[in-house]
This record gives sequence, C-alpha cells and structure tokens, in this order.
Amino acid sequence: ALLEVAKTDKPVSQLIREALEAPVGTPPLADLAKGKKNVVIAIDDLTRPTPRRTILTSVVDFLNEQGVDDNRIDVLIALGTHQPMAEDEITNCYGHDLCSRVRFTNHDCRAHDLVSVGTLPFSGEVLVNRMFTSADLRIAVGSIVPHPWNGFGGGAKAVHPGLAGWETIKRHHLALTAAKGVTFGNIVDNPFHTEVYEGGRLAGLDFIVNAVYDADEDVKAIVAGHFEKAYRFGASLCEDELGVRFDRAADVTVVSSFPYENGPQIMKPLGTATMVTKKGGTVILYADRILGGRFPTFMLEAFGEALSLAQGDPRRLALDFMSRGQLIAPEAPMDVNSAINNTLLYLSRVHVVLVSKCADAEQAARLGFEYADSLEDAVARVSRNIPGATVNILPAGGLILPLVVEDMRFDC
Repeated sequence: ALLEVAKTDKPVSQLIREALEAPVGTPPLADLAKGKKNVVIAIDDLTRPTPRRTILTSVVDFLNEQGVDDNRIDVLIALGTHQPMAEDEITNCYGHDLCSRVRFTNHDCRAHDLVSVGTLPFSGEVLVNRMFTSADLRIAVGSIVPHPWNGFGGGAKAVHPGLAGWETIKRHHLALTAAKGVTFGNIVDNPFHTEVYEGGRLAGLDFIVNAVYDADEDVKAIVAGHFEKAYRFGASLCEDELGVRFDRAADVTVVSSFPYENGPQIMKPLGTATMVTKKGGTVILYADRILGGRFPTFMLEAFGEALSLAQGDPRRLALDFMSRGQLIAPEAPMDVNSAINNTLLYLSRVHVVLVSKCADAEQAARLGFEYADSLEDAVARVSRNIPGATVNILPAGGLILPLVVEDMRFDC
C-alpha cells in the first residue's frame, strides 16, 4: 500500500482560529475564558513536531481578545521526565516577542510542591504540577501522532506524563508499556491510554489545541476542545491521514527515523517497522539526523548496560524488570529507560541494521544493532543474507500508522 499526501490550502493560523471558535465537545474558548484570572497553557518540548510558536501566539492573542491580559497567562513546558529547556532554547523556539509577553516555566517532575489529584490503579498517587492545578483555566497544546503505547500522542498526555511527578510516571510506564492492547493507533481497551485520560480528568484539564500532520510533517488539521472528545476526533483524522494497510509482514523493512532527531525518540520508528516485519526478519533503520551529531553518551551507556544484563535474552530482561516495577538503568532518564525496554522487545523479534552518518559501528553495537555507513551497503548486506526478500519501505517511520491484519499482531 502507498501513503498519498494531500495538502491543505489553509494557513495554520486560520486552522487554529477555526478550531478555537468551533471546538469539539466544549463551549468555544471565548466562553471558557470569560472572567478567568489565571490561565496556564501546558505545551510540549522540542521532542515533538508541534508548531509551538504559531499555536501559542494564536492562543495568547485569542485570550487577549477575551479580556485575559498577558500577565495572567503562564506557559508550562510539559517535559515529563525530559531535560528542561534552557533559556536560549525557549527564546529561539518562541521568539523574543512572545517570551516578553508571557511567563515560561519548565515543569519539574521532582518538585516538592506537586499536588495529589487522586489515585489510579497502575499510576498510583497522581502528582501534578501545582501551577497547573491552581489555574482558573487549564489548556494543553500538543501533537496527535502515532504513539507506541498511548495509541496517539497529544490530548491528556500533556498532563500525564507531561506535568506529572517522577514516581507517578515511572509506575505508569513500567506497569503498562507491555500490557495487552498497548500499541500504535489503539485507544480502545488500551490501559496505558485509559490512565493518561484519567490523569487529565483528575488534574482538571479544560481544553486542548492539537495539531495533526501529513507524512511530510506539514500540519493537516488543528483540533481543539475537550481533551478526550477532540483528541479522539483528531486521532481519527490522524489515522485517515497516516494509516497504511498491510496484509502481510515482509522479510525486510527499511524505515527512516523522520521526524525524530532526539536519541531516545529515534527508537520509536523501530516499533512501526517491527509491526510489519516477519519474526526473525531485518529492520534497516535510517537515522540521517541525530540531535547533537551523535547518540548521547548516557544513552549509549544505559543501552550497553541493559544488553549486558540481557545475556542474549532481551525480552526476558525487559519483561522481568517491568513486572517488578524497576528501571533497568536507574540513573538514566525515564525516556531512555522506556526506549531501552521497547528496543529490547523489538530485538527479540527482529535484527536491526543502523544507517547513520551521525553514528558508527561502536555506537550501533552498544544499542544492539549492526552498522552500515550507507543504505546501499545495508541493502547489499541484507540481500546476501536473504536473497529474494520481500521488503517494506517506510519513508517517515514516525509519521505512519500501520493498519495490520489480525495474524500480524503480536503481544510483547
């Protein structure tokens, strides 16, 4: 099957305005903003493709029109457990004008003043950023893209895990990453997503503004409104735009890491590729852009430690640590641990060849991969090992949603 890209002829600013004025599942934002003294906008960090400056400027301008002055608006960068954005990164991302108008704050998942908003079966006590819970109006900005655990990104993920505490996120991720129903594109009977939704509800998330993309990473639509109803509408648009049907698995899948550049995020397209590759087959991962020009040292060290512990059985190691609620690499960030767990599960099914000018054979080996310095070399090598192989090609591994037949599905 081929993924055909159809462009919208509307500018993003117009899409945003239309979505704010006709939201899904809530009154218009103008009604919600009336009389509000304190508005907090949660927004994702640089690991997502969100057109942050355009959306945030549009939302702030819209709130101004409703009588909410700039000095009553705070922007919380929903980092989850990611590294905080430096001041110059924030300025480069949002521009001097917007940074002079509203306050920007990095969420701290280890802050001592996080607020308990309730308890969930797997996440346990849900601790959330105090600034967010104390606001009169709580808005989240993000992106709806295929996600390996939540089905799709966006929606209430800006709150849980985006604004949650370290232990809340750790419990949630370790308990549910490998649970039944947790996979790309599934938000029905998906326990990972259910707890994300409940986290947003408990924290009082009022309104979302989320972008939907085409396979070129251009914005196709903006959805706004209720954090679950508008999100589900956006997820259906995402599936229509990025969904590709596969009726059989291939011997080899060639996948680009696009649009991901951050080290741990680059592992996500391995999931979509593994879904459409035969067990025992090969995935060629093409990562032409890696933030900083190489995989982070701490990530390579954590992966190396995990592979040493695995002793040739990566699946056993990942499931064992997750079942005990323990991190394989406790000194590494949560996103690295999540990448480790998923990569170990993928490596139990497929062989991976990394192609990247930003890496080398030593880095690839520490990730559990072989290395090739060009696609031509990788293809030639695999062709010798699997003559006459069937092949899938995924040009944008982070912006494709494989729609697979039942006998292609597998449990972790």
